[in-house]
Amino acid sequence: MSTQLIADAVRNTRSRTESTAWDKLFALWFQRLVYTQIWEDPEADLAALQLPVGATIVTISSGGCNALSYLKAQPAQIFAVDLNDAHLALLKLKLTALRVLPDYAEFWRMFGEGDSEDNAALYRDRLRPLLDADARQFWDSRNLLGRPRYGYFTDGFYRHGMLGRFIGFAHLLAKAARIDLDVLLTAPAHSPQRQEALSRLDRLFHSRLAKLLTQTPALLFSLGIPPQQRELLGGDQPLNEVLHQRLLRLINGYPNDSNYFAWQALRRSYAGPGDQCLPPYLQRSLYPRMRDGAGLVIPVHANLRRFLESLPAGQIDAVVLLDSQDWMAADEIRALWSAIDRTGSADVRVIFRTAGADSPLEGPELSPLREVWRRDAERSAIGFERDRSGIYGGFHCYGRA
Repeated sequence: MSTQLIADAVRNTRSRTESTAWDKLFALWFQRLVYTQIWEDPEADLAALQLPVGATIVTISSGGCNALSYLKAQPAQIFAVDLNDAHLALLKLKLTALRVLPDYAEFWRMFGEGDSEDNAALYRDRLRPLLDADARQFWDSRNLLGRPRYGYFTDGFYRHGMLGRFIGFAHLLAKAARIDLDVLLTAPAHSPQRQEALSRLDRLFHSRLAKLLTQTPALLFSLGIPPQQRELLGGDQPLNEVLHQRLLRLINGYPNDSNYFAWQALRRSYAGPGDQCLPPYLQRSLYPRMRDGAGLVIPVHANLRRFLESLPAGQIDAVVLLDSQDWMAADEIRALWSAIDRTGSADVRVIFRTAGADSPLEGPELSPLREVWRRDAERSAIGFERDRSGIYGGFHCYGRA
């Protein structure tokens, strides 16, 4: 069932006969644990949304980092919707840990470090008994090496998942090219060592190997990029050049001592514990709010549009679409925004990212939507400028026209 739902979501036409072999392969691939960390900055989201206390939020869950981090805004409820069972299992594990674990130190050891043998016993003895059947089955099941998935938390959780392994592969390429990733992460911006590392990085991205790899759709699946989004990402530029520029924005756009996305890209780990250079849900000062608000986060396994259609009218104050519209055909986007229109409050705000710079709502095919919805240029600019992950071409915030 999940496979077909994901296949329907990633297809860029409404006709099954027109879906490509790459679409079908990506749908199969995307059933797995792709993201151990979500790559949209929740601080940028909250800055753009400017939510009132007591808001109701619907968001695509992914790994659950942002759904939890939105508790910082003191909402009334957060619906975390996803078609990927693995991502929902991760969110459910985090929610269970917030309810069960007595202090920040143990929560940090499990989800901040994710690198202790003690985490296996913590899962088996204290978290597993309180998980629902679906989440328990996911974490108990064994990977291709015969190892239970909860073991991921004993040897570096952020080295796992499809993206974590892809980043590990990229690290091997960097090592072969003699690029010192620690220098890129921690050395002063204009130091000779960092300039040398950046020069080597430039040569790697413009090598024949990089051009070959970025022309392979299946390789980009580990970045969560389906075939049609690959076209939006590249535009009229070679994809190796686009990815190089996005990586430079990630590691140069913000000081790396406050950019946890740079740490995940260059070390596959966090700099914590504490309050600096961490997603909000992992910050020590916010732990009481995360623990007290865990019951406000509701995981939902569903197609987002269909879930919105099931809700009462006028209920939702914010909708977070991530980059999902890059995957959609125009008629599906129209149906999604119709559902948001019915379900959203009078002041509902919608945010999303795009691989390219442009919003799909600004094109001629979806021009009727602009009679109902208006892009807020100021809030969109705030979101884009504050998004430390730096991997998207556009950030868009919409309200009613």
